[in-house]
Amino acid sequence: GLSDGLIPTPYTSDLEQECHSLGWSLVQPILSSSYLGFGNGGLDRDTEEIGALMNYLVCHRYADNFALVGHSTGCQNSIHFLKAGDTEMIDRVKVVALQAPVSDRESITLSPGDHDSNIKHAKTLLSQNKGNEMMPRSSFWAPILKYGVSSTASRYLSLFDVNGADDFFSSDLTNDELTERLGHIGRLGEKTGLRLLAAYSNKDEYVPPQLDKDALLKRLVAAMNNGEQDGAAEGLLLQNANHNLSDGSGDSKVFVQAVGDIMRTFKRID
Repeated sequence: GLSDGLIPTPYTSDLEQECHSLGWSLVQPILSSSYLGFGNGGLDRDTEEIGALMNYLVCHRYADNFALVGHSTGCQNSIHFLKAGDTEMIDRVKVVALQAPVSDRESITLSPGDHDSNIKHAKTLLSQNKGNEMMPRSSFWAPILKYGVSSTASRYLSLFDVNGADDFFSSDLTNDELTERLGHIGRLGEKTGLRLLAAYSNKDEYVPPQLDKDALLKRLVAAMNNGEQDGAAEGLLLQNANHNLSDGSGDSKVFVQAVGDIMRTFKRID
């Protein structure tokens, strides 16, 4: 997720134990976009770095199949990698788990600031071929960090503008728009046997409270399956969970168990 680094979620240890019990290894990458690096990067750079790590693991650590588990913005990384990553590495991905696939564009509306003016300023910079210029820190207030975060105009638009590169999960996208962004999941399922779990927290503090999370989750899953509820993707609504599963009695274990259940359908890694 944005600003996260090593061991970003409370369930990381449980996920590691689940992986090991199934004969899988857990590897957590630290990307150039980790911590505060996300402000001057983007999904293309993240996909390139994830692919390089996977290639190293295949060539030097005898990796075979991969499972990607993304938290928050890591969900965008997973979706983008499956569309724009190295073809050989994509074919090796057998399981994807999206934990908190939420819209950064909708999330920022819950933070203070004149977001429309910030978008206008970022578009002005981009029109002047200054996409790598930094936005004012006040444009991106991080409540958890208690201070503004530096971001280029290009990255700001990617995260927070309508149809930005990161705009995969917004509730105001039409079904056709969601399918355009997510439909490659179902096609990969038919081609490679990929399976995907999308886990949405019913009490996610980064989602507008009036949003019907269950209805949105069903729309996201249908878009991944090209209009159907059944297919490569399946949804899991965690009734009492917050964004990173630190709250909600037992919900983190439910998520980890669901990931393990999908991984069990593939061969063990020796």
